[in-house]
Amino acid sequence: MKIIKSVRDHVFPSGLVFFDIETTGLSPRTSSLYLIGAMRNEEEKCVLTQFFADAQSEEKQLLEAFVSYLSPEETLVHFNGTTFDIPYLDHKFKVHGIDHYINPDKTEDLYREIAHYKKYLPLENLKLKTVEAAAGFKRSDTYEGAELIKLYANFIGRVRLASITKKTEDTENAESILKSILLHNSDDLEGLLAVYKKTNIGAALTGNFDFHTDITPFDLTISVNTPLFPAEFEFEHSLYTLSNGKKSCELIVHVKEGPLKYFFQDYKNYTYVIDKDMCMHNSVVSGIAKENKKKCTKETAYIKKPGRFIPLPKALADVAAEKGFKLFKEEYNDKTFYIEINEDHEFLKEYAICLLRG
Repeated sequence: MKIIKSVRDHVFPSGLVFFDIETTGLSPRTSSLYLIGAMRNEEEKCVLTQFFADAQSEEKQLLEAFVSYLSPEETLVHFNGTTFDIPYLDHKFKVHGIDHYINPDKTEDLYREIAHYKKYLPLENLKLKTVEAAAGFKRSDTYEGAELIKLYANFIGRVRLASITKKTEDTENAESILKSILLHNSDDLEGLLAVYKKTNIGAALTGNFDFHTDITPFDLTISVNTPLFPAEFEFEHSLYTLSNGKKSCELIVHVKEGPLKYFFQDYKNYTYVIDKDMCMHNSVVSGIAKENKKKCTKETAYIKKPGRFIPLPKALADVAAEKGFKLFKEEYNDKTFYIEINEDHEFLKEYAICLLRG
């Protein structure tokens, strides 16, 4: 087994490990793992480490070396590793009796973050090569993943031949194939890093961003200080418009002019007053003529409030109520709640996160 290290000219936060694996097939039961590439900061330098199995019999040794390399404090960054890389590795750990598993809470899947907005992105697909190209990364490698399997088989054959013939040219051929395999893996990692640097969907979904607001008579604009993705796009949601630019993105929420209705849940304690088109508490309606009042139903136990309102996602209803916001509707059976527009910075950030999560 080989462990190949190289220093790369990259800068990214400490505590992250970008990783990618190469296997001879998709099923961990019928294929073998022959390469794991990982990149992280070591002594203020970006170091790429590649764990390579010269033969399929070295799979356990490769896994043990990778486990020794890992730190439980670090977060593993990957591209669709949730579906493939991590289950594959966990299966191999069990097969070889290695007491280790990858903690899903210490991973970040860039593919899943980007897939959150898949139908809105101007990309033909979400393969790593497509996404990294959108992020401005240019590969030196020319092989597809499936071709690499044949290349690895060719490498093993060349190594065996060189061990028999002892010829320099056979050894050089094996080394040339190895360089191509390692280049493919290193390009995957550097492409992954390029996507990480240019893609801020994860930050948006967790609230790790700064923003400012602009309230006009018709719209609430929440300007996020970073673009979600390195491509311009715009899409309309039922509650807002999301516009992604080169340097930032904007959530534009249409303001609704009132009056809107606030409905009381304890409607039996209220009386509907016909000429006022609103309800009043039973304790204060004794002086109102009988023909001008009637018992409240769920649909009539409301008061009206003039003002300017923004739609409230269902996921924020409890949060808004806890913060003291009253929830308004146009009619009782409507599914959309509204709150009065406000400048509560903390709440508006939660509001933006909720909209971005969709």
